[in-house]
Amino acid sequence: MALRFPHLSRLIKDDRGTFMFIGDSANHSFLQNIRRIVRERVGDCIFVDDPMRHYMVEACPSKGHNSLLHHGTEPPPRPTEEEAKSFVYWYRQATHSILQLFDDAKICDDILDWLRLPQEPVDAISATYSLILAIGAQACPDNYDERAERHFNYGRYVTLATLMDDPSIATTQCHVLIAMYLLAQSRRNAAFMYLGIAVRGAYALGLHREDVSALYDPNEYMTRERLWKGIRALDLFMSASLGRPPATLETRDTASKEHYSAMNDLSYIFENILTEVYAKRMITTECLKKISELHRGWATRFGGGLRDNIPPRDEVQTEAGTGPNIGLIHLKEAYYWTIMLLSRPFLIDYISSSSPPEEKDSSSNTSQPTSSLSPSRHILAQACVDSAVRTVDLFQPLLTNKLTPKRLPFVVNSAFAASLIIGVALFSDLEGSVPLRRKRLGDACKVLEKFSVHDPVTQRYLGIVEKLISACDMFLELQQQKRMEYNNDLIARLFGRLDGEVAMKDARTTNGNSGDVAGWHRIWESEPVPLSQPTPPATESSAVINSHPENEDLGEIRYEGAIIQRDDCDNPSLQNQTIVGDIGNFLSPRTLWFDAYDNGTLFPTVGVSMLDFASLEGDRHNG
Repeated sequence: MALRFPHLSRLIKDDRGTFMFIGDSANHSFLQNIRRIVRERVGDCIFVDDPMRHYMVEACPSKGHNSLLHHGTEPPPRPTEEEAKSFVYWYRQATHSILQLFDDAKICDDILDWLRLPQEPVDAISATYSLILAIGAQACPDNYDERAERHFNYGRYVTLATLMDDPSIATTQCHVLIAMYLLAQSRRNAAFMYLGIAVRGAYALGLHREDVSALYDPNEYMTRERLWKGIRALDLFMSASLGRPPATLETRDTASKEHYSAMNDLSYIFENILTEVYAKRMITTECLKKISELHRGWATRFGGGLRDNIPPRDEVQTEAGTGPNIGLIHLKEAYYWTIMLLSRPFLIDYISSSSPPEEKDSSSNTSQPTSSLSPSRHILAQACVDSAVRTVDLFQPLLTNKLTPKRLPFVVNSAFAASLIIGVALFSDLEGSVPLRRKRLGDACKVLEKFSVHDPVTQRYLGIVEKLISACDMFLELQQQKRMEYNNDLIARLFGRLDGEVAMKDARTTNGNSGDVAGWHRIWESEPVPLSQPTPPATESSAVINSHPENEDLGEIRYEGAIIQRDDCDNPSLQNQTIVGDIGNFLSPRTLWFDAYDNGTLFPTVGVSMLDFASLEGDRHNG
C-alpha cells in the first residue's frame, strides 16, 4: 500500500508582500485541501472564498522594525524580587517540557542574585536572564507586555553585540530563547531564522553527539543535553507547523532508559514523519509500520513514568496555587499531533474517495463506511479524528484555570489542527456522533478564543474555524433536507399525498403506482410470521432497499440501508421510480400483533376532578 500526496506546498505572502514557503505538513496546506472538499460538497461560501486565504498572518514588532536600535540598547528597569519570581514561574509554566534549558532548582535564585548586583554587566548572563524574564512577562496573565518587550529587546541586543563572534553554550541558549519569545509573539518566520542560528551553533559545539557531551563533567553534560533537547523540540515543532525540512537529525537512542526524555523521544517520531512521509510525499506500508511501532513504544514508556520532571497528574501544586499541568499537556498534545500528521493524508483520501453522507436514521447505532478504501485506511482516518477529539478534550482544563499562561503557541497550533480535522470529518461518513463532533468543534473554538485576546495568529485561526463551522452547519442542514425529501417521497408513494405538487409529478405513474401497491401486498403476504413470535427482531432487510440491476443505470449506490444517488443525479428523492416496487421491505415486522403490548383490555372512565388529583400527586412527587 502506498498513498501519494497531492501537491499542497505553496508560496504565500506575509505582511510585507514577501512570498514564504509553506509545505505539506503545515496547517495552511491542509486548510486548502479542506476548502476544496467544502467547495465540492457545499459550493461557494465565506469559508471557501475567504479573502485572506492566500496570506500568512504574522504579528509586527510592537514598536516598529527599528525597536532594537531605538529601545534595545538601554537596560530595562529592574523588576522587584516578587516580580522576578513571578516572571520565572510563568517562564517555567510556558516552556514546561519544551525548553528545560536550565536547572529549575537553581534558576530562580541565580536570577535574584544577578538582580542584586550593584551594576548589571553586559555579558552572556545578562542576555540570558533578560530573555528568561521577557518570556515570563510575556506569558503572565497580567499586562506586562511592554515590560516583556523591553527585556526582550535588551537581551537580544546584548546577544547580538557580544555573543556572535564565536559559538558557545550561552550563544546557543540565547538564540533558542529569542526564537521561543518570537514564536509566542506570533512572529514565526523570525523565530525560524533565529532558531537556525542556534542549530548551527549546536552542531559546531557537538551537541548532536552524546558521546561528545559525555566527555564533559556531569553538570556540563546535563547542560548540553538539555540544550539539545530544547533545540530538537523547537526545530521539529516549527518544521512541522510551517511545512519546512527539519534542521536537526537525532543520533541518540532516544528510547534508552538512561537519561530518558519523553519529549526528545517524541521528537524522534516527528523527525521520522517529516523525513519519511512528508519529504517523500508518500506513505508506504513499511513506513507506516515503522512509525506506528515507534508510537506504541513511546506509549509504553510513557505509562512507565515521566522523566522530564513532569508529574503524572492533570493538576499540580505550585507556589502560585493549583494549576494545570502544562508539561503533561504539552507532552500529550504533541503525541496526538504526531498521529494527526501521520494519518491526515488518509483522512483526506477517505473523504475524497467516498460519497457525501446522508443523514443517518436516529435509531441506528452502527454505521458502515461507504468508501471502497481498505479497512486499514478507514481505521487510519478514524485515528486522525480520534486524536483530534482527544486533543480538544485535553485542553478543556485550560479554559477555567487562572494559572494558565496567556500565550501557549504549541497548544494553539494543536487546537487549530484538531479543529480542522474535526470540521472536515463532518463531511464524511466516519463512525461517530455528529452532534458530539459538532460540540467538540465548538469546544476547540473556546480554546482558540481564550488565547486570541493577545495573539493575532490565534485570532486568525479562530476566524477560520468559525467560518468552517458555518460551512459544516450548512452541509448538515443540506443533508437533513435531502433526507427529508427522500423520506417524504417514500411516504407519499406508500400512503399518497394531498398536495398538488406530488400529484402532478406522479400523474404519469398512476398506473404504475397501483401495480406497486399490489407488489407491496404480495411481499406483505408472502412471508407470514408465526403466531408464537409476535414481535420478531428486525432482519437485515428490515431497513434496506434492495439495489436491483434495473436501478443501476440511475446512478444508485448502497449506503446505510438506503438508496443514495451519485453526484451526477439531481434529486435523490424523486429520480428512482422503480424503488417503490420494493417498498414492502421497509415494513418489518411483516405482522404486528397488538396483543403482545396489551396489559389490560378495559379502560375505566373517570371524572374531570381526577385531573386535579393527579396534578397534586405529581407536584408532591416532584417535591
